[in-house]
Amino acid sequence: MIKFVENPNLPDNDVRVIICGSDDKDVLSFFKENEIDVIKSKRNKFIDPAVSFHSDMAAIHLGNEKIVIDKNQAELRSKLLSIGMSVTDTKHPIKGSYPCDVKLNFTLIGKTSVGCHRFADEHFACEIDNFEKLNVKQGYCKCSVLVVDNNALITDDVSVSRIMSEKGFECLLIQKGDVALPGHEYGFIGGASGKISNNKIIFFGNIRNHRDFSAIENFLKKHSCTFVCTDEKALRDIGGIIPIIEAL
Repeated sequence: MIKFVENPNLPDNDVRVIICGSDDKDVLSFFKENEIDVIKSKRNKFIDPAVSFHSDMAAIHLGNEKIVIDKNQAELRSKLLSIGMSVTDTKHPIKGSYPCDVKLNFTLIGKTSVGCHRFADEHFACEIDNFEKLNVKQGYCKCSVLVVDNNALITDDVSVSRIMSEKGFECLLIQKGDVALPGHEYGFIGGASGKISNNKIIFFGNIRNHRDFSAIENFLKKHSCTFVCTDEKALRDIGGIIPIIEAL
């Protein structure tokens, strides 16, 4: 049997269904081999092509059956409704350059929302009215954060690390530059990873090639997390994953 993931980004058991926009063959093969079904987010031709297929630009899970998605994602909406999710559309389709493309790009940890809330979609803002809102300079906050547990995260953004540390979260700040994103100088750690069970993190590519691998490995061990890599290629930002259904 299955159930919806209760806390965004933090499954309690093995993940069975995710949202992911990537066509990466190694990534999709890993999901298939590990019995993780993928619901695809559609490529958004109205934003930067490098991130146009990224799920962290198209949707944000609020916990349990609740999710907010880009108004232009009709096919995604239909698939999510078919599995019993409660779907809220953005007020307007996501399009344009920064900051118009980050209307859903927030990190949710428990009842805390982290990001540039002045850029948030109005409908998403209503859905998180009862959340504590932490404002950071990084508009691509979801891209920049790997949530490890309810009190711990890994980020490559100084402003996120500072604000979250001040709020009592344990943060590992790593260096930028070892995550590939075609068309850009580098990608982000959040877009190159995600949790696929309570204690397991997936990295898209080989995390061992990251210059801060030792610190990352030790931080994960401290928080009782193991990790898997999809392949031996360079670590790459594919827009992360959104775990929505897990095993009981």
